[in-house]
Amino acid sequence: MANSMVTVATFSLEPDAYIAHGMLVNNGIDAYVETNSMATLYGAGSTWAAIKLLVPEKDFDRAVELLREHGDII
Repeated sequence: MANSMVTVATFSLEPDAYIAHGMLVNNGIDAYVETNSMATLYGAGSTWAAIKLLVPEKDFDRAVELLREHGDII
């Protein structure tokens, strides 16, 4: 059975999500950013739809730990 992806954090700014994504990937966690393109259609930079940062379920605890260490989540 494949390891399912779970949301480890949400962001309102896409660049913040990609910074956190890069940090997780650099630490060996296969992360994925799920955006809602229509929410940022007008280029305002922020969105009313949460931008999700997903990780494999098996890596969830380690991802939370890393995100907290780096100040990406509280």
